[in-house]
Amino acid sequence: MNDQAVRDVVVVSDDSDNVVDAIAAVALVAIFVATCVYWVASQG
Repeated sequence: MNDQAVRDVVVVSDDSDNVVDAIAAVALVAIFVATCVYWVASQG
């Protein structure tokens, strides 16, 4: 098997994409937690 071909593959991505992905992840987690808290609070 030729490992050189695997090492030659380089993925180029912007740092801005990483920031947007991080913000989206935090927002989704915050929405999920808020929804769970609201649901648990409404059960009582």
